[in-house]
Amino acid sequence: MAQEADAGSDAGSDAQAQEQIVAWVQAYAARTARRSELDAFVTRVDDTIMAAIPEIARDPALVLDLHASTRAQFQIFLSLLERPAQEVLLPPQAVDLALSLARRQLDLGVLLQVYRSASSAVWEYFTEVVRTADTEGLDRTDLLVYLWSHGGAWINGAVEQLIGVFSAEREATLQGAIARRSEVVHAILRGEQVSLTEATTALGHPVRDQHTAVVLWEDGEAAAPDVLTRLSVVVNGLGADLAASVLSIPAGRAEVWAWLTSRQPIGATAVRAAVTELLQGRGEDDGSPAGAAWRIAVGCPGAGVAGLRHSHREAVDAQRHALGVASDARWTAYADVELAALVAGNEAGARRLVERELGGLADPDPSLDRLRETVAAFLAHGASVELAAAELFVHKNTVRYRVARAEELLGHPLSQRRTEVAVALACLERFGTGTGGWFSPRPG
Repeated sequence: MAQEADAGSDAGSDAQAQEQIVAWVQAYAARTARRSELDAFVTRVDDTIMAAIPEIARDPALVLDLHASTRAQFQIFLSLLERPAQEVLLPPQAVDLALSLARRQLDLGVLLQVYRSASSAVWEYFTEVVRTADTEGLDRTDLLVYLWSHGGAWINGAVEQLIGVFSAEREATLQGAIARRSEVVHAILRGEQVSLTEATTALGHPVRDQHTAVVLWEDGEAAAPDVLTRLSVVVNGLGADLAASVLSIPAGRAEVWAWLTSRQPIGATAVRAAVTELLQGRGEDDGSPAGAAWRIAVGCPGAGVAGLRHSHREAVDAQRHALGVASDARWTAYADVELAALVAGNEAGARRLVERELGGLADPDPSLDRLRETVAAFLAHGASVELAAAELFVHKNTVRYRVARAEELLGHPLSQRRTEVAVALACLERFGTGTGGWFSPRPG
């Protein structure tokens, strides 16, 4: 009888300890659901993943997909954390990331590495949480076992589900003419030796001609299911307006890579005009994408296989610049941001350039925004007061006054070091202002 009483007492103690752990976990989940805590978690996990997988780190759209997936998964994970057994309910953002990896023709190993890296980061994160938190007298080992058993169950379950998603999409993209076209395009973009004849035959596209690459995408974590169809309509509309042949492939959950091809080069100005016409001339009621939140980045024209590849790289660099600027502008042309995009690859050098060339003009004073805007327009138009005034819709004397004020801050006339000042202003737009002329990346 005494043994039975002891066993019952032990069971009761275990149940009470479990209840205390669940109560602590509930409080922890509520605290961690705050935006600041979610941001810290996403940064920690995704930085680990990107350090291990350069294919993701250098692709701006994949980085956005990764952030959305990590955030959404952790939010659902926290909401289910108090349950004794971890239930895996994958959000659509996790599926979107797997689809984007498959559509870029990356190996399954990349998807698996995402979750292996995440597993390591999550283990370290939970270890630090338990080590530093007030555990209210609970055994820290028991808490860590609880958190990690749930975290491990989630990651294993996510991988199991997403392997099926990835494999199905990969198989679909590897079938038929679309698959062959996508394979050849990716081979060209990787720099593999693809002859002009082979590319023309496989793509059914006039590869010998001039190509202007565009990248179209939609922002936001919850893009509509028909987003790729909508973006394809945009591309085909641009092709029709520009009398250009269109080559396009899906590149992610909400992204399309395309080339507008013609005998004569199609410059950024012509594409901009076609985009403007598309937006102004069509309404959402006829099923067109005019009002949707799509954005576009445009490369410079280039001929042949090499031109197709180089123009695309420029369009991707323009997209990266657009995503780094705190702006919702629909349009970014590589020709407009080339110098800033190149300099931005050396952030330390860019910081020094801005501090040296702009001085007080780089201070984070909102009243200086108009001066910087005016100087940029003035330099872009070859130091023409008239053209700058026309672009900014202000009087010529206003331009003269602002230029004179900017020259005071710069310490020299704008007839000197025009290129350096223009590049520094472009870098400032890319990274934002900061105290004392220094600058730091803008959030988002």
